[in-house]
Amino acid sequence: MRVSHLQALFAYSCWCVAKVDGFSATPVYHHKISSLPIRSSSQQQQCPFVNLKQDSPETKHVSSTAVSASHDGINEVREDESRILPASIVVGTLTAAMGFLYGQVLSRTVHTVWKTVPATLAKRGTVLNPVYFITGTCTLGGLIMGILSAKLKANFTVADFVSAFSSVPAEAGKLPQSRSTLMPLLLLSLVTSTFGFSVGPEAPMVVAGALVGSSLSRKWFGMGETKKAENLAYAGAAGALTAFMGIPIAGSIFALELTRSSAGLSTGAKEALSPAVAASVAALVLIRAILIPNATVGGHFAYGTVGSITGRTMMMVAVGSSVIGAALGTVFHKAVALLKGICWPTSSSNEKGNNAWRRQVVVKTLIGLAVGLLSSAYPQTLFWGEGSLQCVVDGQKTAFAATKHGLPTLLTTAARVNPSLPFESSKAALQVGVAKLVAIALACAGKFPGGIIFPLFFAAAPFAHACSPLVAPSVLPLLVLCTMAATQASVTRTPLATALILSLSASASTELSVMLPACLVASYFGVYISQLLSRNSYFKYS
Repeated sequence: MRVSHLQALFAYSCWCVAKVDGFSATPVYHHKISSLPIRSSSQQQQCPFVNLKQDSPETKHVSSTAVSASHDGINEVREDESRILPASIVVGTLTAAMGFLYGQVLSRTVHTVWKTVPATLAKRGTVLNPVYFITGTCTLGGLIMGILSAKLKANFTVADFVSAFSSVPAEAGKLPQSRSTLMPLLLLSLVTSTFGFSVGPEAPMVVAGALVGSSLSRKWFGMGETKKAENLAYAGAAGALTAFMGIPIAGSIFALELTRSSAGLSTGAKEALSPAVAASVAALVLIRAILIPNATVGGHFAYGTVGSITGRTMMMVAVGSSVIGAALGTVFHKAVALLKGICWPTSSSNEKGNNAWRRQVVVKTLIGLAVGLLSSAYPQTLFWGEGSLQCVVDGQKTAFAATKHGLPTLLTTAARVNPSLPFESSKAALQVGVAKLVAIALACAGKFPGGIIFPLFFAAAPFAHACSPLVAPSVLPLLVLCTMAATQASVTRTPLATALILSLSASASTELSVMLPACLVASYFGVYISQLLSRNSYFKYS
């Protein structure tokens, strides 16, 4: 091939790249191409530059124009990256600090309400009735939530985030200013988690981080830069979630998967992935190297020893657990939709003034009462589940009281399934699993702001233990992990992030080389099967 042919081929390649990437110089060389002489049909099927002679002025001009345009486009991309990546690191650092501070406050408030207060009352000689204390505390939490919800009007939720960012293009402009929305959101989430409702801070962290990221984008780049606002919103979500869970990268993938209705990353991931990962890494550096440098690194959930299993056994467990998880996820989101229709009928959206205020207070107080009664019978279902997950991972071989969020034994004496003893039967495990699913559904239907990652992990594990008579003891840990993954992924449609969260939070003794492949299969199959079971989903996608 002559030199002119190489030049022409390179010029045409530059034109194709520029056209695909949408560089601003495209019209320049498109005009030059259209002005070239028309050739025979056999020649037109080839590259329009290949048959030009070496000394043709058109060749030289078009080649130089295309190369120049390509360089301009590449420089433009590099300039954007040089601006967005440092901004993402700053956003990740700020949202990580926010998430860390929130976690510290939450730990103190939970400890005060559920451990310090009962211990203080016991020291004073007060005889605590666990039914009255747990029910009263949850009801009080519902009442406080009703009053705060009516007064603060924190209307932007994770459902709104998913709806805005699942559209094409993403409607980043729909995110409100953080100054008016951030504090009410964090306060309502704090009260929800403190008083034992079965939704966690994960979703509020995603929303809070996105609000911070988009607000800073408006300040730094202007209102019209919606793409940068989208990228920094994802970066903020990743930074906050990474800080709260202490798990790198998984927060980035979770935020990008959350806004897609199927198993896959968001349509904006092409540009948003790099900023989100940068923010996640910055968050991890801040938390691990500066804020808690002496804390032990690594996960702590122990699943038990998995024996030597064959590929066929692994796939049978993965597929079987994905069916269980998809069924549980479908039942869950349909139950939430049903309860929401009862608690918040369509006519209530038109209520104004005192009627709207009363409905908020009444509904949330009644939800608190229902959760309190349920939790007094099944105290292990309190909270969002991260702090007490080990209890159900090993079938309650780890006593509930021994976990981070475990209650003192004086508050569990009315339990129908003793949380300090291993599951006695499949029936006992099923009771705990059903009770947890109901508790999560009540909180979600009552519009208590919170996430469902760890709550669904907690709810799924007892169902796996209920199937223990059907599998060998050495396979049970794998069944537990896969059922947890499939259930959570089928609801939030985040299979890859789910597998990352479970694997990175597992203890060093967990045999991930054996368990992770099955976990990935179960996560993705859980999403696919849930889509076959129901056209509806937990979130509403644009």
